[in-house]
Amino acid sequence: MRRLLLLLYVCLLPLLGGCGASLQSDRHDVERLLLIQTMGLDRQDGRLVMSVSSGLGPDEEPALVMSASALGIEDAIAKLQNYSPENQLFYAHVQYLLLGRTAAATDLKSVIDWVDRSPTLRMDTDMLIVRGSARDAVADTSEQATDITQRLASLERQARSTGWSVHTLREVAAALSEGLGALCLAVETTPTEQRVFTEQMQSDAVVPTGYAVLGADGLVEFLSPEQSLGAELLTGDPAGLLITVEGDTMEVLDGSARISGRFSSGGALERIEIQCMIRTGVLEKAPGDGLEPEALDAALSETVAGWVSGALERAQATGCDYLGLRQAVLGQAPDKTGLEDGWPEIFPTVPISVAMDGRVDRSYDLAE
Repeated sequence: MRRLLLLLYVCLLPLLGGCGASLQSDRHDVERLLLIQTMGLDRQDGRLVMSVSSGLGPDEEPALVMSASALGIEDAIAKLQNYSPENQLFYAHVQYLLLGRTAAATDLKSVIDWVDRSPTLRMDTDMLIVRGSARDAVADTSEQATDITQRLASLERQARSTGWSVHTLREVAAALSEGLGALCLAVETTPTEQRVFTEQMQSDAVVPTGYAVLGADGLVEFLSPEQSLGAELLTGDPAGLLITVEGDTMEVLDGSARISGRFSSGGALERIEIQCMIRTGVLEKAPGDGLEPEALDAALSETVAGWVSGALERAQATGCDYLGLRQAVLGQAPDKTGLEDGWPEIFPTVPISVAMDGRVDRSYDLAE
């Protein structure tokens, strides 16, 4: 029995050695991978410009930041690999996809199609639209102590905690597939020299500027900050948003919107009625006595109703139903097929009314 066991051991020993060598080889292969965490895309002079950042490495190694101009995305990936010092660039862990203004206007459909087909990139990657160049955003925000990925992660945490929505490629693609248009958070870079006094942290910052409107063919326009706040009240969860009314800085505690359609006896959509509710608390009062509670409630209602109306006006003017009004009234429509088929003609001209119920629930005033 002992001789049999010894024989089996001798026979299996080479296999065990091969397994160990294979595991060691796999470990070395993994070590040679460089994870790309942020990708930016621009369109310049008819060519695609891809910019990537690996994020900060272990032991606070600075991020590898590169850019390449190419005919298309796959060509750019191949060129960037040629520029890589030693590692194999790996894109399965991309967290953020930045589209520069021109690329968002011309390449959105092809980018979504490429990611959907890609065996590495994921459709649940967060997407943001840069008002300027994605290349500048990737390059100008990276330095020894930080990089674009860290700055975007910080921006995302702040955005989500203060009521803004960060959309993924899948969410944008789903909205566009319905032919309704989509919203996507827009950002821009801003210098920090006069605001951040630590030399190691003086690269540009990335700040949110509101929402970009995306249509079937790409970027349509950018909403103003006020219109973006109105859109968020209609489409998302605005709790945490900071707003200013009559000089008072307020935090939105709760907000909602109920959208309903009014139809003629023949089933035609005559108007859309939107009833909104918003509750806020004052974080900082303006100098002086300020408004009485009832007057402050009225000012809150009037101000936010104006923001919502602004978002609705831009939606109708562009023909992009990024606020989802068709879906909201479709369940009430006597003729669903007619409403769906005729929506592109109906939506831009249908009358829309907004009623706002605003209340400052608590003022945080210790004297009260």
